[in-house]
Amino acid sequence: MAKNSIMSSEGDRQAEALGNAVGAFFKGVWAGIKALKENKILLIVFVIITLASGVIFTFRHELAERLITEEGFHVLQILLPGCIALPVLFLYIAGANNKTSEGEFDEMFAQIKFCNKAGMPPKLIKKQAADKMVIYSFKSQGITMQEWKSKKNELEGVLDCNIVKIEPDPNTKQIIKVHTVPASVGLTTNAIWHDKLVRDKDFEIVAGEQMLGEVSFNLDKLPHALIAGVTGSGKSVILRCILWQCISKGAKAFMIDFKGGVEFAAFEDHGEVIADRESALEVLKELTREMRLRLAKFKKTGTKNLPEYNSKFPDRTLCRIVLVCDEISEMLDKTGLAKGDAAIYYEIEKELSSIARMGRAPGINMIFGTQRPDAKVLVGQIKNNLPIRISGRMTDPQASEMVLGNTKATEISGEIKGRFMYNIGSDTYEFQAYNFQDESIKRGDYQKGGMLTEDRYRGSDEAEAENEDGFDENFEYEENLLEDVPDDDYKLI
Repeated sequence: MAKNSIMSSEGDRQAEALGNAVGAFFKGVWAGIKALKENKILLIVFVIITLASGVIFTFRHELAERLITEEGFHVLQILLPGCIALPVLFLYIAGANNKTSEGEFDEMFAQIKFCNKAGMPPKLIKKQAADKMVIYSFKSQGITMQEWKSKKNELEGVLDCNIVKIEPDPNTKQIIKVHTVPASVGLTTNAIWHDKLVRDKDFEIVAGEQMLGEVSFNLDKLPHALIAGVTGSGKSVILRCILWQCISKGAKAFMIDFKGGVEFAAFEDHGEVIADRESALEVLKELTREMRLRLAKFKKTGTKNLPEYNSKFPDRTLCRIVLVCDEISEMLDKTGLAKGDAAIYYEIEKELSSIARMGRAPGINMIFGTQRPDAKVLVGQIKNNLPIRISGRMTDPQASEMVLGNTKATEISGEIKGRFMYNIGSDTYEFQAYNFQDESIKRGDYQKGGMLTEDRYRGSDEAEAENEDGFDENFEYEENLLEDVPDDDYKLI
């Protein structure tokens, strides 16, 4: 009797084990089906295997006659008809490879005490491979985005990876997506510049390399930039790299450098280098006048911006204009000035404010470099209209806050030259700026188009526009650059 009872218990255990194995197999197949939806390569392989197994199964008898020449049992007698199961087996393998143990993640999150107030860690929903990147989707369990981002460094440690981006799922805030690359895929410490990097797309500028590609921004959509960083961080190098790209794309350059013009000496063949405040004010007034003439011209011709105007009137194109200042605080710092001496500073500030607010449509771009963007130097009306924010190493958290809106610039290693942070929306990313050398600057006339303030471009329309009373600075061309900018306008390529 006892023997029968033992045999019955053993049979139950075997049946349970078999049931668990069958259940695990079908769970793996289901996980494989979900993996096909997330990975196009897997889907293509699955289709090929399915078609191949179908062909083999259909012609199994013909193949057996050709391949089996000996009498008796042959392994192909099982393999040929059994190939019909290959697609299901592939799904199981794909699902097993795509599935990461939830218990493993629970253990990892426990190591860094990453959980909600009830002690519940995030739950893995899916793992998706995309080129070098792996994207984990977690049910957040009520953990805020700020908490996810504050744990970024610790998450990189337990996951043994570099986290490129943490973002909510576009369809629900309950799911958080963590974009990762292997720990072996890091930033280069020396991104070499060459002219092949210049983009064909109109005024798309590249600044450096991020872990997954180039960092680029479009001056036609994001017109002005602020580049900050302590001495030796490499801001002048990235400034010259951007300037050269603008020149090689046909822009007319104006360069302001109150350190004797040394930073832009190599560019003297390509534009005017201004080294004193009075000359700077004259140039700014000329650019403001050009901006107003262009806006009036666009209004009269029914065009909205520079690219549209040039496309409509290819025989009278206007050039893009780029104004670059290596150290904006040298030009605007009014500390300790007497009232009489301060007048020119306020005039310069006024002209810069106008261009900052209205320069996008007429194609006038400003690129400013500074060691410290002090609020007393760079007033809000100007700084708030500089949508591109790039910062090299900062030793002062407050200075980093002024540029990036956070203190991440203080985390940049001082040992690596050319390392910067930049913002896309509310996210901040690290990149290596291109190591641009002045030897890359080539002589030649690259300018495409002219200016309305030039005699050869002037006509009755322009003169009439210039003499109009009550020119409205705030009509339809003024842009509100304080709004969030879509990622596509400032992105990784």
